[in-house]
Amino acid sequence: MGGLNADWHQEVKEYFKEQGLSVVDRYEGGLHLLYFCNDSLLINLLDLNVAHEWALLIAIQDRFSAEGMQLIHLWQDLWLTRKDQVIGRINSILGLNKRIHARKTKIISIAQDVADRFLTDHHLQISASARYKYALVTDKKIVALACFSNLRKMPEKGENYRSAELIRFANISGYTVTGGFTKLLQHFIKLKQPNDVMSYADRDWSLGAAYLKSGFELVDVTSPLEILLDKESLIRYFPHRVEGEGTEDKYFHIFNTGNFKYILYL
Repeated sequence: MGGLNADWHQEVKEYFKEQGLSVVDRYEGGLHLLYFCNDSLLINLLDLNVAHEWALLIAIQDRFSAEGMQLIHLWQDLWLTRKDQVIGRINSILGLNKRIHARKTKIISIAQDVADRFLTDHHLQISASARYKYALVTDKKIVALACFSNLRKMPEKGENYRSAELIRFANISGYTVTGGFTKLLQHFIKLKQPNDVMSYADRDWSLGAAYLKSGFELVDVTSPLEILLDKESLIRYFPHRVEGEGTEDKYFHIFNTGNFKYILYL
């Protein structure tokens, strides 16, 4: 089954302890959580061979959020297949990244294949097709990028109303480009002049703080989505992509906890 590692809980814990962080085990409702004692962060370690209830995961996440703590859901396959990206994201949440100031970077347009390579290396959800791709560069090296959709007419909001989606944003692993999100977003807005920009934050991993800080409004919370995970390749699929195939033996049935939908009205 794709080389599943039964000791991956300990592996995650030991990795961060070796970085000098205080990490302890907590158990809530049958879930194994890693608590980062000084950082108000918990990681929920989700095994593939255990049945989980999305309602429980959302409830416990909401409870910790109300207490000022962030709980992220880490599925076993992500640790096995995207370990570097998982570590990079957690380090970013913990504020352990080195910092680059956006004012020291310049903006360039990039091709889809360049965006694909960067996102595959530095984003948890790898790449996605986008109409507009912009990157921040310093010393001829891409350190952050943002991908946007084409502008869509929305006649229900007005004759000339146009909306765009921010599809992906990523920093290079190990670094946070301070002000980079805003710099790329404002560049797109200045060039394309949409009436709003919408985006989704993965509820498994984000509370949407970057969006709120940039003036976005939370307008919706989407429902959890079923995901089929191939037991051999550990590749994720949405169910409609594998219609007609026998799913019980070939796939793990997992899910995400949905997305936060944000809109920046201009």
